[in-house]
Formats: sequence, structure tokens, C-alpha cells
Amino acid sequence: MQWFEYTAAGRYAAEKEKAFFDSHVPQKKQLAVQLGARWLRPSEQIIYVPEDVEMAVCATAWADRSLDMLLMPHTHEYAGCPLLALAEAARVLKVGGRLVLTGFNPHSLWYFSRWFDGKRLPRREHCLSLSELKQHAEALGFSIEYGKFMVYVPAAGSLSALRFWQFLEKAGDRWWPQCAAVYGLVLVKQAAGVHLLPECETQMEEVLVLGAARVPD
Repeated sequence: MQWFEYTAAGRYAAEKEKAFFDSHVPQKKQLAVQLGARWLRPSEQIIYVPEDVEMAVCATAWADRSLDMLLMPHTHEYAGCPLLALAEAARVLKVGGRLVLTGFNPHSLWYFSRWFDGKRLPRREHCLSLSELKQHAEALGFSIEYGKFMVYVPAAGSLSALRFWQFLEKAGDRWWPQCAAVYGLVLVKQAAGVHLLPECETQMEEVLVLGAARVPD
């Protein structure tokens, strides 16, 4: 996720997303984990993966129903297994626990940018539309507590261009919010049980095969 730190557009998007995550910083007694995105770190009381502890996003070592909050700033998209990452989040969160995430909107002009190459930004096929993410989240026992659209400026490569298009922030939020480059969601886990979606089965098999391949003799 170095794109968020070393490019003008990345820093611009990161600033908007930080404000979103900062408004949902966990309480002191909550066990909260952030998966990926070194540029975020909204609170020192959040356990950061992989700096504080190292584990795979789609197959974490957390026990079932052990976390109060999970922060995923585009984590499911960068992991390459978005549906499996969501299922894993549902597994590790307590009932009433919150999943706070951001995702790139496939219906925005940003989606046609050359940045979505799997290196700077996730591959296009790993970015779920808001309706798709809602559908999968509800199937996993999540309800939506809060949602926000962010970043209406074009995918410009310079700070001066981003400043020129600033007027689109207010206009976009009022007239075409569904065209924002990024959306943020706060999901609350309602169900104790978690069942893998059919689309996740292939991804799970790939993870298991990969894990078996790494077991030493």
C-alpha cells in the first residue's frame, strides 16, 4: 500500500480515509486489530498486523469471536481474496463487534485508472461494488451501521490538479455520491455462526493448498 504514502492522489485519499477511521476509534477496553495499511494507525491501542504480529489476512490466528473491532482499510482488496477476508472477519469478531472497512468503488472514474494493476492499487476484479459487498456482508451475519462515500476528485497525478478539482468534493457529495472513488462502511456482527459463501470455497481451497505447501518436512 505504498501508493497511499508516496503519491499525491494516494496521500489525498489517505487523508479522507483517516478522518473516516478516526471517527470510529475503539474504546480503551476494546480489543481492536488493524489489518494492513501502515499509513493509517488511528490509535496506539490497536494491534497492527503485520508490524505487531504477522499473520495472513485470509487465515488469521485469532480465535473465533475474540475481537471487538477489526479495521480493514482496503485490506480485503489487496489480499487478493476479498470474500474470504470478509468471512474471516466474521469468524473472529464477537457478536456485536464492528468491522470498519474502506473499498474502491468500481462505478467511479478512478476505476479506469492505470493504477489498478495489483501493485499500486488492487486488481480491478478484487474491488467489490457497494451492493456486492453489502450482499456478502449480510450473508455473513453483518448489518450496516454507517456508510460514507469519499473522494470525488478525478484520478489526477499531481497536487495542483487535485486542488483544481476540489469543487467536486461538495458537488459530488450532494449530486452523485455513488460515483465517489472510495466508500467506507461500519458493519456490526449480528450472528454467532459463520458459514462460508459458495464463492469462498475455491479461495479457501487455494489457501489450504498454499499452507500445506509451506509445511516443512
